[in-house]
Amino acid sequence: MNINAAVIGCGNISQYHFSGLEKCGARVSWVCDINQEAAKPWMTKFNARFTEDYRKIIADPEVNTVVVTLLSGLHKDICTAAIAAGKAVICEKTLAENPADAWEICTAAQIKGTILYTSYMKRFIPAVEKAKELIPGLGRILSTYIRAYQCWGDLWSKTPTSGAFYTPPGGSSKITKKYGGGILVCGGSHILDLVLFLIGRPHRLFASVYEPAGQDYDLQASALMETAERGIVYYEALAHPLKKIGYLRDGWDERVEINGINGRLEIYSPVWSDHTAKGSLLVHYDNVTGNTTEYRFNPISPFDKAVEFFCNGIKKGEQGTQSVFTGYEVDELIEHIKLSSKSKKAVDITWRN
Repeated sequence: MNINAAVIGCGNISQYHFSGLEKCGARVSWVCDINQEAAKPWMTKFNARFTEDYRKIIADPEVNTVVVTLLSGLHKDICTAAIAAGKAVICEKTLAENPADAWEICTAAQIKGTILYTSYMKRFIPAVEKAKELIPGLGRILSTYIRAYQCWGDLWSKTPTSGAFYTPPGGSSKITKKYGGGILVCGGSHILDLVLFLIGRPHRLFASVYEPAGQDYDLQASALMETAERGIVYYEALAHPLKKIGYLRDGWDERVEINGINGRLEIYSPVWSDHTAKGSLLVHYDNVTGNTTEYRFNPISPFDKAVEFFCNGIKKGEQGTQSVFTGYEVDELIEHIKLSSKSKKAVDITWRN
């Protein structure tokens, strides 16, 4: 089956999906946005039709793949409509604004028998893929440290009076309107997906979330997560003002460390928007041989790799190795982190499947 795609939402993140679709040889027959100017470059590039109404896309029997790249709060209605029409769906993170809505989307796809991917593209960073391959050799996993430190400027000692981080009295900041929250959702959701991808589902967590007074977004989220067979996971997402930290000294400090009885894996990844200029790094210490191996990967777009994986699955009519419930799982963890922080207690994670 050839991919005949429609892209709903032509904001900044869509460019990476368009790139992946082009490199996969997919046909993009529709683009949809309430702002036609944002859609025009893609209309021209792909000779695609334009609409402001996603229902026209859903009604087109030739479209077999719907790519959803707009605000998370709009995902549920669009995804469920596309699924009901029997179309495959590729949806940007987060899948929904809460786990109940995410669960509804995922179960709809499961019942209908359609393919659904939530685009957590950091699974496709080369260092992450290699680490996934090497994890069995670590033997029993004892602990994991995983974090997303992103340089957002000094939001700790200064209260924004304008821009994306300004929260007007009685209103919402632009970052919350666009992304649904602060660092926990924007950067931390990807890292939670890596917890699930590399380690598996935790069954209990204790968390703390810091939200500045008068603001409607968080700047820090940390959690201690317990797993049944893979030790403790120490998780943190942090928006910070430090300009030259991280392994490339550019303020970006996303790092994973997995410790097992047979060795250690350390993953270092570049800024998500610099993937064509900066490569990822994996350091593997083998406790059996005493050797340390560095895997330095050339710059490559994890978005392109993700879209290629999604399109190959759709062409074959197979969900493949990424679960239809991927988006739900992350949204459930986010919800439990918020719940634990609010209650100031450890909480058991109640998975719905």
